[in-house]
Amino acid sequence: MGETPVVAWEIGRDEYEARVGRVRQILRERELDGLVLFHSVRLTYLTGFFHQRTERPMALVVPLDGPLGALVPRLEREHVAAYPAIARVRDYPEYPTGGTKHPMAHLRDLLTDLGLGGKRLGYDNDGYHDINSYDGPALSAIHDGPTAPARDIVDDLRTVKSEAELRLMRASATWGNLAHRLMHDRLAPGRSEIEVSLEASLEASRMLLAALGPTYRATGFVAQPATAVVQAGANTALPHPLSRGGGLRRGDVLVTFGDADVGGYHTELERTMLLGEPTPAFVRHFELMLQLQQAGFDALRPGRRLADAEADVARAFRDLGVADLQRHHTGHGLGLEGHEAPFIDLGDERVIREGMVFSVEPGLYVPGLAGFRHSDTVVVTAGGVERLTYYPRDLDNLVVPA
Repeated sequence: MGETPVVAWEIGRDEYEARVGRVRQILRERELDGLVLFHSVRLTYLTGFFHQRTERPMALVVPLDGPLGALVPRLEREHVAAYPAIARVRDYPEYPTGGTKHPMAHLRDLLTDLGLGGKRLGYDNDGYHDINSYDGPALSAIHDGPTAPARDIVDDLRTVKSEAELRLMRASATWGNLAHRLMHDRLAPGRSEIEVSLEASLEASRMLLAALGPTYRATGFVAQPATAVVQAGANTALPHPLSRGGGLRRGDVLVTFGDADVGGYHTELERTMLLGEPTPAFVRHFELMLQLQQAGFDALRPGRRLADAEADVARAFRDLGVADLQRHHTGHGLGLEGHEAPFIDLGDERVIREGMVFSVEPGLYVPGLAGFRHSDTVVVTAGGVERLTYYPRDLDNLVVPA
């Protein structure tokens, strides 16, 4: 009698194989013989191999036919062996101190082993990234055949989420919601932004691990499954402020964040809150922020261009008389990264499609007062969008008595 399978909080092998199949179809259409990927997230997207990026180059090679190949440092040899999608592995001694042969020369050998020497290759980047002081030659310098930029092959596939990806993102939203609630319940005058954030993140992570069970695994180098963050006061008038050690004070505007890593996928929940009684200025800007975010929700419909959706929100800023307080575009894609393509931006001409996932977060930033920004994660449906992050948005639920 076979054993009944249990829920695995990861993408299944069949989906990874289908992704590789779609990549190969595009390679044939472009008359490319193979694809070389250096970015760790693109490597993960096609294989499920989560790893830490360092000064040691790594690459995935996708030939038109046959096994996938990977270049890895020797210290990752046993790690990558656990991923059956990667059948041909070439490792190299410690870099930069070990051996006399540069890792990119080992990549050239791998390309030869896979029958790609002298063939036409696409790439996401022309060589490994400048990470932790890495320095080395470009792919085009070590390969004997022609090379061409092809970053969009994988990135375009990533823009529309599968049902398996959406399942993981819905779970991420649920646990991010919990992390935010635990942070919310700890807010009080005198407590620091950092201690509240750390306490809530730890407690939410403990609960996530207890609930999801042994099939859960961390996908980042720092294994924190759930995250909550609070930032306070006039510092929030900066869209990306740094947390401070000082205590929270009555009257502080709070911009908060919740997220959880489930199978490597993420969502984004942000709220504008207040410690103490609202002032007329706070209420005015809070209500304007809600109107702007609703304009963002309404603008996202299948078949429209993302540039048109951003134009709708920019028009709302102007109509409400606060165009001078806009600091950034309305939102960005979400998935394996906290920010990924496509973008709700005047410069993004891509067409909105069902299954795309975005943050919607048009913010108001008032120097000397505060920032006002709700961020919700939405998935595009046939009729518009569905909000995955369901934390309350109204003022009554976001004022903390003090």
